[in-house]
Amino acid sequence: MKVVLDTNVLLLFGQGIDVFSEIAAAMDEKFSFVVPELVLKELEALAAKKSKDGRAAKLGYAIVQRKLQKQPLMARLLFGNKEIPLKTVPCSETHADDAILRIAEDGAIVATLDKALQRRLLKKSIGVLKLTGKRFERC
Repeated sequence: MKVVLDTNVLLLFGQGIDVFSEIAAAMDEKFSFVVPELVLKELEALAAKKSKDGRAAKLGYAIVQRKLQKQPLMARLLFGNKEIPLKTVPCSETHADDAILRIAEDGAIVATLDKALQRRLLKKSIGVLKLTGKRFERC
């Protein structure tokens, strides 16, 4: 199983939420994290702004990059006894939501806070991880 991460979820690091650990706690089966390249580009663009979102994007981008630099294209994140891969995925789409949808159609779950994207995913019977309080839950 893959868990595709949307830009807005990676911004949560700026609010003190350990996204990777919280998602790992919500998952019952073995999985890997997937970050579309367009999501990384969105984070990079947001990180250039001098705002609260800019600072959050800079932190989220730095955390993902740090994990990826350990082993290019694939990093392993450790949570307790779980070893969870993190991969980037190239995108031919021009919009991150379209890339997320395409990747998810191959049997993935998507972690997103975007209500419109959540509706698109659920309409196609694709699983969604949404934030409730400071915890992720599947729907």
